[in-house]
Amino acid sequence: MIGRVTKYFEDKGYGFIRGDNNQTYFIHQSKLNGEHVECGYLVYFDVCTDDRADNKAMNISVIEATERNRRNNRYGKKGK
Repeated sequence: MIGRVTKYFEDKGYGFIRGDNNQTYFIHQSKLNGEHVECGYLVYFDVCTDDRADNKAMNISVIEATERNRRNNRYGKKGK
């Protein structure tokens, strides 16, 4: 499934993704597989359910890192 990170608390190690089905999914840093996420990133993920929650994300991969692109001047702005 594809979704966008709506909140991520790096200091706490968890956050939330809004899936393309408009559902909210919980993400935990242990399911990031080494990926770095921030609010606004477009991600691919698998949906996982367990006895505590129905909407968890795992196997998260970053598709588009909006802020990373902006910092690297990939939106047509000229550098120094």
